Order: sequence, then C-alpha cells, then structure tokens
Amino acid sequence: MDLLIVDDNEAFADALALRLRLEPVIGAVEAVYSAEDARQCLGRHRPDVVLLDYHLVGGPSLPLLTTIEQLPDPPAVLVLSGSQDVSDIVLAVDAGADGWVSKSLPLPDLLTAVDQALAGDLVLPPHAVGPVVRHLLTELHRKSTSA
Repeated sequence: MDLLIVDDNEAFADALALRLRLEPVIGAVEAVYSAEDARQCLGRHRPDVVLLDYHLVGGPSLPLLTTIEQLPDPPAVLVLSGSQDVSDIVLAVDAGADGWVSKSLPLPDLLTAVDQALAGDLVLPPHAVGPVVRHLLTELHRKSTSA
C-alpha cells in the first residue's frame, strides 16, 4: 500500500516516512509539508492512504480534506494529530476523514489504523467514539426530519 504523509513539521514527516518505508507491507511513501504540495502530489500519484496533519500552517487541514474527498476514487484519509480535542475530531469526520489517530500512536497501532481505514472502518480514539456517534446520529436525525 502506498502512503502520503502531509505534515508541516518536516522532521516528524520525514522520520515517519523513513520508519514506514522499513515495513514490508508498505509500498511507496511520500512526505510533503503543505496543503499545496499535497494537491500537486495527488495530481501526479494516488496513494492508498493519506496521513494528514490536522493543523497545517495557515489553519486546519479541512479544506485539503474536502479536496481529497472530491477526487475520483479518493484515498482513505487518517487525520494524524497531537490534539485529541473531540470537536476537532468531529469536524474532521464531518469533512470526510476516515479516522483520527494520535501522532504518539505506536507504529504497530498506526499500521492497524491504516488497515482499518482501507477496510472502510471509521478509526477513532476510544474517548471520541461516543461524542462522534452522538454527533453523527444527531445529523442523521436532523436530515431525516428536514426531508
């Protein structure tokens, strides 16, 4: 499986890319450091999964997430963040993220999350499951009553 890492912390992105390249189940890994670089990369090559930092220079990465979701056959997107703020997680899921993982997650757990996202599962930290599910159910109810 091919991965794209989008993180404005170049040292973190490069270190993660280097470590992921050592994994036998991982194919190509590219690290970019801005939303614009990510857009250009996605125009040239379609990874299976994007690991997207939530806080890029200039603000949240939600506009990039929306762009990715509008691509034909979009890759799975896991938001990779140091934050565990449930409101940020809800915004990312609303924008189309396939999950949210902590930057401090051990590599085996990150690889499991990548596999889960590829399988179509919503990947969430345990503390966020309840609030995210409540939000999604509220939105579903709101849409069904307004239709």
